[in-house]
Amino acid sequence: MTLEGTLDVTVTDGVPTFELTVENTGSDDVTLQFRNGCKADFAVEDDGAERWRLTNTRMFTQVLSQADLDAGEATTFEATGDQLEPGQYTAVGELNAANHDCTARAEFTV
Repeated sequence: MTLEGTLDVTVTDGVPTFELTVENTGSDDVTLQFRNGCKADFAVEDDGAERWRLTNTRMFTQVLSQADLDAGEATTFEATGDQLEPGQYTAVGELNAANHDCTARAEFTV
């Protein structure tokens, strides 16, 4: 089982929007298990220091759920951040599944 992630960031008026795409590049189907309504977490780093994190600024439902990801299939998780000062940043997107890991990074400018 192999999950690979890609992270896209778009910025509108200083506010970043994150899209983490998780692809099952393996030959077996995968069931992702989630402990709450946050399926993916996103963070913004500035010179290695964390400036913002989705799970520190939002509340999520406390519900167990799961999602199937067939071999070769991909799914995308989206979130909008808070307004940032102009500068160069690194975004980190992390799958928030209890049973599988997948992380992607992307540089972006505000």
